[in-house]
Formats: sequence, structure tokens, C-alpha cells
Amino acid sequence: MLKRTLDIALAALFACPLNAQMVTPSKLKFEVASVKPSSGMGNCTSEDPGRYTCKRSLAEMIFMAFQVPQYRRLDPAIVRAAQTYGQVYEIVATVPREAAKNWGIPPKGNSEEQVAMLRNLLIDRFKLAYHYEKKEVQGYSLTADKSGFKPKSDPNSKPIGAPKDYVPSAGSISPRWHEPAESWLDVTRASMGQFAEGLSRWVFKGIPVTDDTGLKDVYSLNLHYLTPDPPLGAATTTEAPEPLPTIFQELGRQGLKLTPKKVMADFFVIDHVEKSPTGN
Repeated sequence: MLKRTLDIALAALFACPLNAQMVTPSKLKFEVASVKPSSGMGNCTSEDPGRYTCKRSLAEMIFMAFQVPQYRRLDPAIVRAAQTYGQVYEIVATVPREAAKNWGIPPKGNSEEQVAMLRNLLIDRFKLAYHYEKKEVQGYSLTADKSGFKPKSDPNSKPIGAPKDYVPSAGSISPRWHEPAESWLDVTRASMGQFAEGLSRWVFKGIPVTDDTGLKDVYSLNLHYLTPDPPLGAATTTEAPEPLPTIFQELGRQGLKLTPKKVMADFFVIDHVEKSPTGN
């Protein structure tokens, strides 16, 4: 008989973004959740306040819940893990009333609460156990030409779907994307540390970016650049594309520079997970 569980402490090393590092444990849970095997991948949505639905493979749910960067998903060990946990499950869940109030409202839409509840569901229903390890990886160092750093900001720029009177909150970093390879990154009153984390998440698919600018203030700026691979989950626009600079050229226009650098990152390691959930 095949074992129903699989321990893969060495077979699933998932790199976490440097600035995000380890996810913060949370006690927030779905009030009621149905988890059933299904077929065909679907979206994870919270369009109906108080209701969360998700139709993904177990591997993809782990990727989302623990914010596994896309660039690490090409690792052979990750590919093997994804094949092992390829069964698609459909989640239909009710969320706590307080957590549901602001779902879908830009810029965050309570995404942190959603993934926290998904993490706890995986721990409770699939008996997921994990730990973190530090490893050296290739990343980028963000530096600034302090004499030439002149952040350019468009006051009319805002996330897709935001109401007319929407004012970005301090520290917000909002990506936008238009087919086939046109991207924006709108930064509002963010520190350079927050900006470096936004570059890591939205531009470089989780490859770590360290803030080595020495700049201590907060800044607002808008990047408009060519990207070969659109960031997953970025909002789309209907604006026409035009000749665009690379992200490195666009940063240069702002007086910023990215240089390859070896950095330490926290890696997410699966110790144990059931291949089927406990009963509903």
C-alpha cells in the first residue's frame, strides 16, 4: 500500500522574499470550510464579502499560502513536489465577519488575512508541518546616486478598480500590467526598504532585492517599463503599449541602480503534509 503521507524535508526548499522572510503565524481561521477533490484549475476569489473560494492544486495552495517566489518554482525539487501534490481541491469557506469587511478594496484587499486563513487550513486539514532554513542566493543590491536621485511621481496614478476619490495609503506599492509586456509600479510615500521589497515581489518574482541606498526618507514615484514576464496577479489596463525602457533603464532615469549581489534568504521547507485532507 502506498503511504498516504510523504515527508520531503529535502525535496521541497522554497525561497521566501528576503524582506518578507518568514510568514507571521496567525490565529485567523475560516469559520467553516469545505475541502473537496476536484478537477481543472480555477481562481481563488473573495468577491462575495464573507465568502472565499479557491480551486487549485495542493502544491499551488502551498505556494500561495507561504508566498513562494515564482523563480524558485523552476527548481527540479520544486517541480517534483508540484507533481506529487498535483491533486486539485476546491475550497468553499466562510470567513469571520471582521476579516471580510474590506475584502476587494485596493490596494491590499485584505490579502494578508486571506493567505493567513489558507495557511491555517493547510496546517489543520492537511497536517502541514514546516520550518525555515537560511541559504545564500543570487539577488540584487539597490543603490542611489544621491545627487541625481529625483523621484518622479504622477499624482493621478492609482490601482485599477480603485474609486475616483481613492487616495493611496502610505507605503503602498501597486503593480499594473498591460499585454503583452508593459508594466507600471506605483509607489506612494514608501521607504526605500519597502520599495526594494516591491521590486522583489512584483518585478523579479521574489528574487531578493536589498536596500543599500542609505536614503532614510519616504518617496513617491512611478515606474513604467518593459517586462518579459508579467507579475502574477497584477491588474491589467486597456492603455495602448509604447516603446519602453527595461526596468534597469527606468530605475536609472530615477537615479537608482540595481547590481547583482549574493544575499541570504529564508527558505521554506516542508517536513510533512498529508496528500488528502481530513473530513469536512
